[in-house]
Amino acid sequence: MAEAKQSLMKSMFRGDILEGLVFPYPTLDADEADMVKIIEDNLLKWARDNFDAGQADTEAKYPDGTLETLGEMGIFGLIIPEEYGGLGLSQTAYARIFESIAAIDGSLPVTLGGHSSIGMKGLLLYGTEEQKKKYLPDLATGKKLASFALTEPGSGSDAASIQTRAVRQDDGTWLLNGQKIWITNGGYAQFFTVFAKTAVEINGEMKDKITAFIVDGDLPGFTRGPEEHKMGIKATSTVPLYFDNVVLSPDSVLGEVGKGFGVAMHILNSGRLGLSAGVVGGAKAILEKVVKHTRERHQFGRPIEDFELIKEKVSRITVDIYVAESMVYLTAALADREGVDFSLESAICKVRASEMGWGMADDSLQIMGGLGYMKGYPFERVLRDTRINLIFEGTNEILRLFIALAGMEAPGEYLKQLGQALQGPIRGFGFLADYAFTRAKEAVTTPRLVKVHPSLERYAGYLTKYVEKFHKSVDSAIMKFGKRIIDRELMLQRFADCAIDFYGMLAVLSRATSRIEAVGEEAAKPELDIVRIYCEGAWRRVRRNLRQIRRHEDRPVRRLAAYVTQRQKYDFPT
Repeated sequence: MAEAKQSLMKSMFRGDILEGLVFPYPTLDADEADMVKIIEDNLLKWARDNFDAGQADTEAKYPDGTLETLGEMGIFGLIIPEEYGGLGLSQTAYARIFESIAAIDGSLPVTLGGHSSIGMKGLLLYGTEEQKKKYLPDLATGKKLASFALTEPGSGSDAASIQTRAVRQDDGTWLLNGQKIWITNGGYAQFFTVFAKTAVEINGEMKDKITAFIVDGDLPGFTRGPEEHKMGIKATSTVPLYFDNVVLSPDSVLGEVGKGFGVAMHILNSGRLGLSAGVVGGAKAILEKVVKHTRERHQFGRPIEDFELIKEKVSRITVDIYVAESMVYLTAALADREGVDFSLESAICKVRASEMGWGMADDSLQIMGGLGYMKGYPFERVLRDTRINLIFEGTNEILRLFIALAGMEAPGEYLKQLGQALQGPIRGFGFLADYAFTRAKEAVTTPRLVKVHPSLERYAGYLTKYVEKFHKSVDSAIMKFGKRIIDRELMLQRFADCAIDFYGMLAVLSRATSRIEAVGEEAAKPELDIVRIYCEGAWRRVRRNLRQIRRHEDRPVRRLAAYVTQRQKYDFPT
């Protein structure tokens, strides 16, 4: 049996804070930092001289030679090991460069993410040595681009309901039939990670299970549909794919037959982290333009940076970027460690960063006023480009359910064992004694964060206090609803939002602590202000969400929605 991995956030659902995974705040290795700096400088110089984001948006395509140039710069091989022609960078270094690419344009990180974060990630994680040697060298140079093909007309967030099917033939080959939609890089990729239903024997019965396949872009029977016309990220390629009796070789299976769902989920964990880093990079670039405008734009005889309502927006954008950035690089460090499960953390980053990006785009346009609405400026394009991030790689609604339910898995199993022990108290004496000891310990002790800087103890105290309340609320909800809790989506959303705020608090407390220890409290005052602003809001949101676990308006919400959808219109006479 595989050894269980540590999980920071899953442990928090049990009331534990694994402080050793959080402190000190991680930093990039010096050698990698030098390499990242060189790549970033080359990228930004190339972009200044050769890339017009507005033109790419208007023409809905990249300037000629863009992807070829990025390939020559090594951008498509960032995380491919050196032995296969890549740079072999860590997840942390990859996230840094992803930020720089997103600062150039909103479409470029989508193309890169479609290639590296998800398109070929399955090959890196599950590919055989033969598969890696065959494909990775060309993928590293950009000679071939990769694409991830999971979504179908009737299957979006519900990945298990896909209808594309692969049937094994007598000679060991597979016959692939079906279609995929909204496939990033689909118009020009030559390497596809495709998911299909396959028949698998389980306990003597044949059952449908998902399998991941490598599909070459030039196989007979494989065709691509026309480019989609999108609201944003217009320079990216997004097309449907069609498979009509496509013959796949026996060695095209990626991972194990019937284990493709796990492959897809593991891939998406990495993809969400890359997406989050990209949003952070794009937000920083826009903030620079906004604050310059607030100083140059005068109204009522003074620059608009002097007005408190503008200050509040600039402050909010800054705090939101800092929090998302702190979460992203804490998670990247977890991804770079052995024996750590970062699935919840990457989902949390995606939700937090994508919503930060959307709010940032809206606030920035508002600060710019009428100029922000005009196509001569980047703000309306950023607003359009940013909106997709709330949908990409798992909608935020689905991810909130995932965060809550995956976090509850361990407490639920523990409480199940407790129930079994109570049914047979003699056999379960040891477990019941452990449970009694745990509860007695919880009654007289409160978890503490001992590594937080003393100046931040107040916020560390809020965090530990509400993690304890959160853990008890989780236990109560599981005991009350059992398996039915999966249908209590509004409750699950509240638990997820608590977890998101807990992770944000942990990340900023760790980062600010390291900063204070490095430069002292006086020099770290801006970071202390960020911690104060964010944590004061976070613990109050957590308190409100926990209160609403017991006292809420969920029933009238459900009734009203049923009323409106039944009538298929707004039906309230005046």
